[in-house]
This record gives sequence, structure tokens and C-alpha cells, in this order.
Amino acid sequence: MMKNISKSKKYQAILITGKDLFWRYGLKRVSIEEICKEASVSKMTFYKYFPNKVDLAKQILSDIMQEALQQFKGVLESDNSFEQKVEQMMRMKMEGTKELSAEFMNDIYKQPENGLLEFMQKHGHQLQKLFVDFLQQAKRTGDIRNDIKIDFIIYQMNKMTDTVNDAGLLSKYSSPNELIMENMRFFFYGLTCSKTVE
Repeated sequence: MMKNISKSKKYQAILITGKDLFWRYGLKRVSIEEICKEASVSKMTFYKYFPNKVDLAKQILSDIMQEALQQFKGVLESDNSFEQKVEQMMRMKMEGTKELSAEFMNDIYKQPENGLLEFMQKHGHQLQKLFVDFLQQAKRTGDIRNDIKIDFIIYQMNKMTDTVNDAGLLSKYSSPNELIMENMRFFFYGLTCSKTVE
């Protein structure tokens, strides 16, 4: 059944349109009528696949997280250095969030009654576990200090991603890539000038 659904052009149109509208305007501001109009489908077709727009949002987020998981595994399995892998992870996280509206982020993090945050946390557990395993392996191989807490690394990486999404700070750089590299150099080498990230 799901195989047929995944191939349905109308189903895909609803997913693509829902993502576009949610990303730009948030969940609350977008109606099912608007989604149907933009996707050129009837409300009956919408309800054939989704009972409501929250379930549509969950399916969109699930698809994105599955794709991110596969990309993440690809990064981990590559022959790149530890620094290069961390840089790729930062880029992936930034790319995944750069088009999200403040309204949609608010719908996820400040509207717990819709269940989106709980849904993301549940489905993001596997990705989090892979990242923790990656950091533990980096400790064993000497790529990072053995005494540093993994929770601290995760916290700092999240803060670094926030800086790339800061319009004021981003305006000081010629491109998002330049700010990413600044973050990477600071993350690995602090204020010293003895090393650089390639």
C-alpha cells in the first residue's frame, strides 16, 4: 500500500506543497484549503492520505530525517578526516534549517500540543546515537581530547549552527561558507594561529 502511495503524483504534490508552505509560513498559518489549492488536488484527495495537516507535517519531517540519516551515514563511512566530517555535518544541519520560517520553528518548539517536537525527538534518536558513537570513536583514536564531555561538544556544535543562522553575524562575511569555516577554525583551534582547517 505504501509503495503505491509513494508513487502517487497527487500524494507527492501534497508533500512538496505542504513542505513549501510550512517552511515559509509555519503550520498554524497554513490551511488545508491552501495546500490543496497550491497542489491542485481536492480536499477529498488530501484526506485520502492525511487526516490533518499535523500528520502531513510529520510525514514531511520523517522523510527529511530519513534522508538526513542516510547522508549522515555516508559522511561517517567516508575516508575524510575527523575535521572534514564535522564540517560536513555542520553544513548538513545548516542546509536543513536555513529555509525554515520562524513561525514553523515556533510551531515545533513552542507548541508542544501539536506533537511535532516529541515526534522529531523520537525519530531523531537514531541520528543522535550515531553522532555520539562517532565522537566516542574520535576519543579512542585521539582525534579529540579523551577528557572532554560529549554533551559539551554537542552543545557547542548546536551553538555554532545558530551563529550561521544569525543574519547580523552572517552579514559580516562574504558567504555562509566563510562563516562556517570561521566556526570550524574556532571550534578546533580556538584563538591560536598554529593550525588551520583546510
